[in-house]
Amino acid sequence: MIEPTKLLKPQNDPAPRWFHIAVAASMVLSTLSAVYSSMKTSAAMQALVKENSRLVLASSTPLLQLMSSNYDGNKPSLSFKVTNDGNGPARIVWFEMRSEGRLIKSLREEVRGDAKEATPLSLYITTSTIAPRLISPGNSVTLFAWDQPAASDTAALKLWQQFDRQGRGKISVEACYCSVLDACWISDLDGDIPKPVERCEAAGKTTVKG
Repeated sequence: MIEPTKLLKPQNDPAPRWFHIAVAASMVLSTLSAVYSSMKTSAAMQALVKENSRLVLASSTPLLQLMSSNYDGNKPSLSFKVTNDGNGPARIVWFEMRSEGRLIKSLREEVRGDAKEATPLSLYITTSTIAPRLISPGNSVTLFAWDQPAASDTAALKLWQQFDRQGRGKISVEACYCSVLDACWISDLDGDIPKPVERCEAAGKTTVKG
């Protein structure tokens, strides 16, 4: 008679100590790997956001410059022009003009100088409001333009020549302007790097008038 094979029950002996240590170490390494990967991803995202912000700012940054000339096309003409050579629109908040440190309130008065108001002068001067104003990139605003008077108008011609030789080169400006993203700068508009500021405040500033 054939006896049936007896099935042996597995023993309930605990796993060896090294096995538990290996499992625990594996879990710790897995957790550390996940944390490291998360940190690397976060750093990469932050770098990407920073680079995108830099590109957006660079693509919307204005750069204003003051151009002074005594000739326009084919005729003698004194002029001051403000050009935007940057990549974004410039919102001019205030614009001060000085002559050797002295504040200029009006270019017409500056040109007239010590000439008496009663003196008949044919001052055919074109002026434009410079602040507050928005200048698009690549565009310019003629702040002041004065064609050379005719030789017969001796009084006006004398003033024109005097301002060309002595007055125009003494002019300096300081302006505060902002981008469309409300990044703001103060600049003397002579090619130096503009100074970043938190905001532009027109209070207490005297913007030059025509």
